[in-house]
Amino acid sequence: MDYDTLRLFLNLSRSLHFGRTSKECHVSPSALSRAIQRLEQYVGWPLLERDQRRVALTAEGVAFAAHAAETLSSWQQVQQTLTRKTKVLSGELALFASVTACQTFLPPLLSSFRQKHPDVHIKLETGYAADALGMLTKGLVDATIAALPDKVPPSLEARVVVVTPLVLVVPASDCEVARQMALPSVPWQDVPFVLPAVGLARAAADRWFRKRKLSPRIYSQLPGNEAILSLVAVGCGVGIVPRLVVDRSPLRSAFRVLDPKPALDPFRVGVCTQKSKLKSPIVRAFWDSIDIPPPEE
Repeated sequence: MDYDTLRLFLNLSRSLHFGRTSKECHVSPSALSRAIQRLEQYVGWPLLERDQRRVALTAEGVAFAAHAAETLSSWQQVQQTLTRKTKVLSGELALFASVTACQTFLPPLLSSFRQKHPDVHIKLETGYAADALGMLTKGLVDATIAALPDKVPPSLEARVVVVTPLVLVVPASDCEVARQMALPSVPWQDVPFVLPAVGLARAAADRWFRKRKLSPRIYSQLPGNEAILSLVAVGCGVGIVPRLVVDRSPLRSAFRVLDPKPALDPFRVGVCTQKSKLKSPIVRAFWDSIDIPPPEE
């Protein structure tokens, strides 16, 4: 077993797709399959369940993925220690952020770090915001840009980057949903909602519904804010999303923004890492380079 094989397995444990991992790691599908088979023989347990339709981690695979992530992190720290005499930081920084975060405040956050440490390779994974903390706690990335709960788990270190309100988003077109929302007394029980499926925004929405003593009529539940805005734009319902996402959306002209009453809980977004990761010179350098952008006017 070598570090390259561990990297292949760790990528596969995230993607759960042999073809995708093959492309991302620049190995042939047959070479990837052989590497995973050799790894399973070495470990003595099946790490993956696979058929023609799906790939999934076994219980042993989940445990081994955590071991692989820890091992690679330790090896990276050793490499950094061995090369520290040159005073040039090199290696890899693995980050996870939503598409919105990548398009807004991630570039300014990375700018200073990139200028100071150009030999560090930044590996950036994107996905749904609700998955961010899970990626971090599983050891799959070094840091995330994520929505932060009021109480961050004690094993994590977090810095708030921006606080943005959650707002109601209404179609701007002349449709039934827009007409319902324009009435002097909104018939909330009849209004269809397009909501986050999971995550802190959904929890805040559920609390808001309870305050209004409202059992919402749910049109759809989606994992991403961009998908919510797409359905709102075509008149499917009223969405609940962070104001920051609305202001940056290319569909901005397709909907109206309402500040709900009572207000929804504010949405805090920040940089988060495991405290143990701060022992890594690369992660520490990234953390120390973070310059919180001033609030936009």
